[in-house]
Amino acid sequence: MSGQSGGMSGLRVLDLSVHVSGAYAARLLATAGAQVTLVEPTAGSALRSRPPLLTSQEPTRSAAFEYLSAWKRGVALDWSTDTGWTALERLLDHSDVVITTLPADRALDFDRRARAARPSLVHVAASSYGLTGPWAGWRSSDLTDWAASGYLYITGDPLREPLQGAGPWASYVAGIASAIGAMAALHARRATGRGQLVDVGAMEVMASAHQWSLVMWSHQGRIKHRANNRHAEAHHPVSLMAVRDGWVCIAAPTQAQWVNLCVALDLPEMADDPRFATAGLRFDVAEEIDGRFAQFLMARTRNEVVEHLQGFHVPASAVLSMDEVLEDPQLQARAFWAYPEPLGVGVKMPGVPFVLPSSPESFSAAPDIGADTAAALDEAGLRPAEIESLSASGVIGLGQESDD
Repeated sequence: MSGQSGGMSGLRVLDLSVHVSGAYAARLLATAGAQVTLVEPTAGSALRSRPPLLTSQEPTRSAAFEYLSAWKRGVALDWSTDTGWTALERLLDHSDVVITTLPADRALDFDRRARAARPSLVHVAASSYGLTGPWAGWRSSDLTDWAASGYLYITGDPLREPLQGAGPWASYVAGIASAIGAMAALHARRATGRGQLVDVGAMEVMASAHQWSLVMWSHQGRIKHRANNRHAEAHHPVSLMAVRDGWVCIAAPTQAQWVNLCVALDLPEMADDPRFATAGLRFDVAEEIDGRFAQFLMARTRNEVVEHLQGFHVPASAVLSMDEVLEDPQLQARAFWAYPEPLGVGVKMPGVPFVLPSSPESFSAAPDIGADTAAALDEAGLRPAEIESLSASGVIGLGQESDD
């Protein structure tokens, strides 16, 4: 894996994840310059079959896996046996961080075994509910993660059932927290020389992002409810509004932004109307405000509206379709997209989500099963004869070696 000096360069990470949260945490560390080795069973990770699949002709090739495993090396190892655990220990001996997504009891047992002889090792254990408490070990899914953290309850039409946000969003947020937790533990290790267990539960990570929804209950006795595409309770306009060719998002919660918005829409009298004096008052009459805005907005396209409002310092963005996101000039200018050639001509995927000098200089596609098994075990000090013996016994899988 190539990368410039500094940042995460030189950091060695073992990714034992079988769920999105841990896999995404490892991907973030890889795109920051760490050497990340994915350790999966000899038959392949469960993530390799996670929908969406790339095509019906490739029923075992997952778009999610290709994304989550980019910039990683691949080791195929069955560490459920004593022999396999011994081989895994050799890899742990040469690692700074190990990431797991095991059930609570297994994660705690793994932590005791892995860190007993490796006090400097950082173990990040990502799960839905954490490793302690009455819910530790409960089964979960993308939907239950969304529900348990309160976000399902506040999303959707207020007159209908709760609505889940798209995809495994809670798992990705937990993955971000896991990567941050790993870096915090590594920072502490500089002072103490010791690693630690980083226990990340998606439920509490999501709950920590509620902002004032929790304070509304604890200090005002009010429960936040669904408000469709509006911000709810306290702010307007912070919502979607129709224009001639689609939708725009306009966010003008502050008084200065409200005044600028009224001037921009050629409605200066609304800025001085006492009925619209505060964001909360404006929410109570949101229908009237939107109706008065409609004449200006519906006469213009998304781009015209956004450029006009930005000129008045009002936060606004067009609501882009996915094909528009893929071709958006801002992301192109930022060189955001990666191009995984093994998946076909013209295929794109999200690349490095930040600009960092230590990030890899070129794209590295997700590894085939066992692509780097021999190389990783050789670096860990196993002799060729030992590697051949492990392969013959089926403990490891030796795929075609990668070029990294």
